[in-house]
Amino acid sequence: MTLRDFTLDDANALRRAIGDSTRAVRRSETTPEGQVETLGFLARDGAHSIAALARLRRVRHQSMRVTVTDLEAQGLVERTPDPADARGVLVSLTEAGRTTIDELRLRRSARVLAAAERALSAEERAVLAHAADAIVKLTAALETDGS
Repeated sequence: MTLRDFTLDDANALRRAIGDSTRAVRRSETTPEGQVETLGFLARDGAHSIAALARLRRVRHQSMRVTVTDLEAQGLVERTPDPADARGVLVSLTEAGRTTIDELRLRRSARVLAAAERALSAEERAVLAHAADAIVKLTAALETDGS
């Protein structure tokens, strides 16, 4: 493979491809994306207040309260008193919630793998095997520069 410069057109194509790919994987799920995203935040970052979860998901506090209530009714999250705020509560994953998010991630990853095996050549799959590291670095740069 010949190396070439990464251009604005390439950046646009990459951004679009990542977005389309992400949406295609999400469409295969029956769990509402807001619930999956909330479980993901809790799995990655630990317990949060409802207000913090709302900020992370960029939704209204009331919307997050409904999401947390739904997840709690399913036994996937629990609320506990916030030791730093006597009137506040923290939302955290239950063991069932951790199992659910692990299963969702595995199912999504298996779907990506199956599609790659079906649609891509061995060389293209090899490129993807290295692409994740580059995308992680790119994401970190996007998060730190604010652009």
